Order: sequence, then C-alpha cells, then structure tokens
Amino acid sequence: FGSRASGCAGFEESCAPCAAMVKNTKMQQWLNYRVRVTVSDSRVMVGTFMAFDKYMNMVLSDCEEYRKIKAKGSDEEREAKRMLGLIILRGETVVSMTAEAPPPSEPRKAGQQAGPGRGQAAGRGVPVAPLQSAPAGLTGPVKGVGGPGAAQMMPQSVGRGGPARLPGGMPMGARPPPGMPPM
Repeated sequence: FGSRASGCAGFEESCAPCAAMVKNTKMQQWLNYRVRVTVSDSRVMVGTFMAFDKYMNMVLSDCEEYRKIKAKGSDEEREAKRMLGLIILRGETVVSMTAEAPPPSEPRKAGQQAGPGRGQAAGRGVPVAPLQSAPAGLTGPVKGVGGPGAAQMMPQSVGRGGPARLPGGMPMGARPPPGMPPM
C-alpha cells in the first residue's frame, strides 16, 4: 500500500493509503459475522455481513427481515418475518449494526447445497443445455417488420443516359466492395 519513495513500511498512519486501510479494519473485523442491522424505517435485517464500501452500503446474505405490523382496528402489534436472501442495503438508511454470532469456524464446502441467499439456477423456462439454434423470435428480423419490402429495394433501371446504375453509383453487374453483401 505505501510507496517506497515516502519510506512507508506498510501500516503507518502518516501514509494516506495506510491510514485508509486502518480505518477500514473497524468494519472489516465484522465480515462473515451474523449481524443485526436496523434501518431508518425501523425494519431490522439479520444476515451474514459479506461486504461494504465507503458509503456504508452493505451486502448481507441469508438475510431475514423483521418488521412490526399494527393490526387494523386494534393497537396490538405483531412482528412479521420474511426471508430475503442476498440483499444490498443502502448506507444512507443504516441506523445501527450489532453482531449476533461470530463467523462459522469451519470453511465452507465447495459442494454446499444451494439455498436462500446463495446462487442457484433461476429456472425461467430457459433450457440449461446449450442451444442448437436461437429460440423462436430471436433468430433475426421478421419479414415485413421494420423496413421497406424487398420489391421496393430493387434497383431501378434508367431508360436513357447510359447503363443502369445502382443507387450508390455502382454500374449494374459490378461486384460490390469486399465485406458488402451481393445485391
């Protein structure tokens, strides 16, 4: 982090990049902890603290949302819980953060089962196997949509004044330049 020209050895508060790193360690110490985050609209999010940035935007995985709901017609409040999975909280809305549980001691297994907050196939009707051709409707332009018809695009012959020419000034029967489709 430090430049060798300034004589920085690595973690010195006089060096600007190192000072920024020291400040970040206050939040970095809570990474992978199970945390409880209170948001400005009084909701509480409980999840695994995965990442943050300089604006205090936070990424929580396996997140659950808790909010208080008043029943209509009575003053009784109840707490509603819903599973959100992987979320990003805007730092502007974060009021407080407290640790609930330390990170798991054993490393995560590569073949761990997918669940809420973890990547898994969405299953939106698209086959998982590679396609042989493009799906219907995605193969290219549809005839009759978006331009003049083929008959209107045919070159017009000129009755007088020499040989017939294409609109670009190319004589009839001449080859198009390389890279252009033949007429």
